[in-house]
Amino acid sequence: MRDSQKLERAVSPLQGLQGIHKKTLNMRKLGHCFGSPEDKEIWEKLQPYLEEEHPCIICESNKFESWAKEVYLEAKRCLKCGMISVNPHLSIEGLNELYSEYFAYRQDDIVKKHQRDVTYLIDRDWVSLFVRGGKVLDVGCSGGFFLSKFSPEKWDRLGVEIDAVAAEYAISNFGIPVRVGDLFVLDFEGRFDLVMLRGVIEHLHDPINVLEKCCQLLKPGGFLFITATPAGDSFAFEVYREKWGLFTPLEHIHFFSVTLLDSVLNTYEMTLLSHHYQYEETPYADPPKDYKKIQNDIVLIMNGQRELIFNSVPFPGSMITALWRKAS
Repeated sequence: MRDSQKLERAVSPLQGLQGIHKKTLNMRKLGHCFGSPEDKEIWEKLQPYLEEEHPCIICESNKFESWAKEVYLEAKRCLKCGMISVNPHLSIEGLNELYSEYFAYRQDDIVKKHQRDVTYLIDRDWVSLFVRGGKVLDVGCSGGFFLSKFSPEKWDRLGVEIDAVAAEYAISNFGIPVRVGDLFVLDFEGRFDLVMLRGVIEHLHDPINVLEKCCQLLKPGGFLFITATPAGDSFAFEVYREKWGLFTPLEHIHFFSVTLLDSVLNTYEMTLLSHHYQYEETPYADPPKDYKKIQNDIVLIMNGQRELIFNSVPFPGSMITALWRKAS
């Protein structure tokens, strides 16, 4: 099965990346990363986009406990259902402003780019155990890196991406058709055998409606694949809180668990087939070193010395990989 012959061109070409590259290179020389507290310029620029506190996105409760905080953004855990979200968080306009530089930043780190490339293959191989071909939609496909791992001989590939620069990269480098724009506004021909959200759902302003839309885009018996999303019920998040490497509240807004995702998707006639937490098979893992560090860090926390912890480590149970199937 071949990709569609017509490639939809992004509305903006790859341009303006050199200035962003220079900025991110200077940040890394200082030991900082995109959106870190040290990047004061972006935090100050985005603060006016902060919304009002909202009810829990799962159960609509207004009772929370503080979970983790960075600068003016605070993650709160719902006392009723356990959902953790940055609350309040940035508006859609604020997120668009944030992500205007995000794609270029991710391409600038060669080591992490290679590590992600390995995990793309791991994710592809895992989902291929359940579904081996058909029509696939990658929601939030970025530069098409993950979708490019799916053979056009087996898959009719299509991406959706809000960032025109990232979409143009996918088109130019991988020949993958990408629709640029809002998932709720775009029209699609037919339905899909597989819809994927890889490292996406945690970034979304309104993830519940996106999940519903993804389910609507599936054929009866089709599959929804959610992967590379931080687990809100992970042991590492419990231990590290604001020190957790996956707690980056400008970009990571929502921290689901498989149980919470399943409770939402069940309402859309979806059944959980399987789930997994990648760790040892990834290029990030170093079990002896990781286990030793988290043990030492727990001792520091118990002794009231959390300020001596500067970073977390990869740890089992931290990243969700899960597959649901729509009723036939």
